[in-house]
Amino acid sequence: MKRVSSNISKAVLGLETVLAVFIIFSVIIGSIDLISYVKNIYINSPPFTYDLFQSLLGHVLLLVIGLELSLMLIRHTPGSVIEVLLFAIARKILIYSTYTYEYLIGIAALAGIFAIRRFLFVPKISEIEGIILSAATPIKDVNRIIGSHIPEDIARTLGGLVITLAEELKEELAVGKSLKIADVSLEIMTSKDGVIEKVRVEKLNPQS
Repeated sequence: MKRVSSNISKAVLGLETVLAVFIIFSVIIGSIDLISYVKNIYINSPPFTYDLFQSLLGHVLLLVIGLELSLMLIRHTPGSVIEVLLFAIARKILIYSTYTYEYLIGIAALAGIFAIRRFLFVPKISEIEGIILSAATPIKDVNRIIGSHIPEDIARTLGGLVITLAEELKEELAVGKSLKIADVSLEIMTSKDGVIEKVRVEKLNPQS
């Protein structure tokens, strides 16, 4: 059952990576339109340039949201989700808000997201089923994200930690391999050419 779950997780990760590539490719194509915006701003005169510049900013922010969304699909961290929301709200406030109350609602939404990031998402999201992180994630960020207590002097990154633990325990590195340290369980989710790419980090119960 665990092997089936691991295979499904790897398949989902693969599909998400493909979607992220498509989004990045779409952003690159969409960036070509920026040349047309700049050209139209140059050849037109006020007040037409104001609307054109506003459209340019909206297009740029939309492209940024696309890039952040692709990062969210790859990183699988709560912080990446919040980054997407921040840019989406900022785009709404800067481009499409007209009345004062719209600005106030947008500012309140931004304040709420920052409050969630500061006080809520770190301890709440990973204790049930764990989260999948890039092997390049620094250990200090892993501790911050899931509220764990992994020693930070063993390795700098999550992938380095897995390799160090496997060497100490004389374990062979392979997809699906699980290792424990401190109050977390680490499971290798994906690797390519012997290099670890994704690791599932799960907070252990005190009695585990």
